[in-house]
Amino acid sequence: MLRWLPLRTTLVISALAAIALAGLTLGLLQMVSLNAREVALVRAQADAAVLMSKVDSLAPGLSAEERDAEVLTMVVARAMEATDGGRCDSGERARALFLYRGPDGTLTGTPALAWPDTRGTVRFRVPAGTACQRADASAVGTIVDLGGGRAFLSARIFSPDPRLVTRAYLLAAAVAIGFVVLAGLLAWALMRGWRMRLDAFNALLDRADRSGFAERAPADDAQPEFRLLARHLNALLARSEDMIGGLRRLHRHVAHDLRGPVMVARKHLEALAQTVPDEPLIAEADAKLVTMDKRCRMLLGIIDAEVSRRHEADSVDPGGRIRQLIDDMFVYLGDEKDLEFELDAAATRVQVASDMFDRMVENILGNAVKFATPESTIRCTVSQAGDTVIVAVENDGPGVEPSRIERIFEPGYSSGGVDSHGLGLAFVRTVALRAGGNVQAFNRAGGFRIEITLPAQNNANRNDSERGYDEA
Repeated sequence: MLRWLPLRTTLVISALAAIALAGLTLGLLQMVSLNAREVALVRAQADAAVLMSKVDSLAPGLSAEERDAEVLTMVVARAMEATDGGRCDSGERARALFLYRGPDGTLTGTPALAWPDTRGTVRFRVPAGTACQRADASAVGTIVDLGGGRAFLSARIFSPDPRLVTRAYLLAAAVAIGFVVLAGLLAWALMRGWRMRLDAFNALLDRADRSGFAERAPADDAQPEFRLLARHLNALLARSEDMIGGLRRLHRHVAHDLRGPVMVARKHLEALAQTVPDEPLIAEADAKLVTMDKRCRMLLGIIDAEVSRRHEADSVDPGGRIRQLIDDMFVYLGDEKDLEFELDAAATRVQVASDMFDRMVENILGNAVKFATPESTIRCTVSQAGDTVIVAVENDGPGVEPSRIERIFEPGYSSGGVDSHGLGLAFVRTVALRAGGNVQAFNRAGGFRIEITLPAQNNANRNDSERGYDEA
């Protein structure tokens, strides 16, 4: 169902949806992380304000040493409280960090915590094992200057709230599902429109082929691309109709202008033979005219196959036709070489003009008889593989040089001597292609094989054809 342009469109939409989803997820996680950091900073500033209020509430008469001792005691107490007295009983949580720097630069408070290099609001990494943390973490806080080289740090370890992270992923998943559904609907709508238009064009070409290219595509499509395609297609159909009409007219003229004089010349030769009996030149001239007449028939047959319409085809039983041709004609033609004929035919039918099929089989059977070795067997098979019918003819004669196998189907090419016209297999290919099939040749062990492939007639077409014959 998904092919070329619709598939590429779907992939582009899906890629855009994936990019948007990734951006949305990263944005949501960034917002959750930013929220956690802001909350931690507010809590650290609140802790600093509480500690500073306690420092400010100390008795004014205390000496500097006593004041430092009181502040140091409060900082250590807060640090121990944040780690449950160093036991870490409450497990992982957003721990509070406290650190006091004395006038001499000594640090007291949360163990294994280094003093940040900056001032004011700070953000720093907290190594694993600090304040009961099992892994490296980030912390944010504030430094309060107490004067005289003294200061304390109040900080909080922060990490995104697992509930917020879960909600962010759930929201991203919901948006992803929405994007996928939207992309699917958009791709389906685009493919449906394209498929309908392309199906209409395909149906038009099928009808045009059956009607001699007299059909035309509507040129008022709302999409400019399909409107342009319709104009080009109509121009091509018009040229094809003119060409087919010209070929039909050429067929009539060639049939009259070529075969007519030949027949008249043969009549004159017959009259002359009665006047001058037993004249070898007259017999030789008549033989040449017979050869010319046969060549003209071949050429006319190729033109007739090219200009034939598909609706003029018949429902043909290949096996029955081949059996009748062998019995009526080729059994006698093979007597000179003492040839045998074998036919293995499956029950199947094809849609092709019956007279064209007969002439096509006559040509390949005649070719097989011409090159068959004496006292050999010519084998004919009719088989079906899926929707294709294969008509094959094999003989035990010499094969064809591999480089020349494709050329045997070219008009005028012949390897059969002076009596061959090089048109028989060209006619076979023309009829096969016109019927929607093909023809191929193969060298086989001790012989040569020609295969004609034709589309098998389905039951619906077969019933229509039989109903048409009954009405006729």
